Amino acid sequence: MADARYVFRLDQGRLGQQVQPIMARKAASLTRRISAQARVNVPVRTGFLGRSIQEDPLVFSGPFRLSTGVTATADYAAAVHDGTRPHVIRARNGQYLKFPGRNGPVFARSVNHPGTRPRPFLRNAAEQVLRADGLA
Repeated sequence: MADARYVFRLDQGRLGQQVQPIMARKAASLTRRISAQARVNVPVRTGFLGRSIQEDPLVFSGPFRLSTGVTATADYAAAVHDGTRPHVIRARNGQYLKFPGRNGPVFARSVNHPGTRPRPFLRNAAEQVLRADGLA
């Protein structure tokens, strides 16, 4: 009976140097496509939320570990994306809230807001792009 044994040593540093540019190109491509799809998916009233969508930088935290993302920086982006629970809106400084009613303006010290449904434009964009690439 013949027996052969081999020792295979992997130089992870050199392999990482070769793999990092490939990973960076793929991640940058996915990030660009997700941000473009998110701008298509975002609900539009003024357009500010869509213009606030930006790509996060690529960050390597090891030879084979890369993170990046897409962020909407508008202060109300999370409320649109995740929705809001029912809540009370109160007038500031002891004043009144004013809004149009059937028979003219309505004044109130507080109102019960029913909340808003989630509109997950970022998550949906990521799922659409990853599905199109066969990654999800």
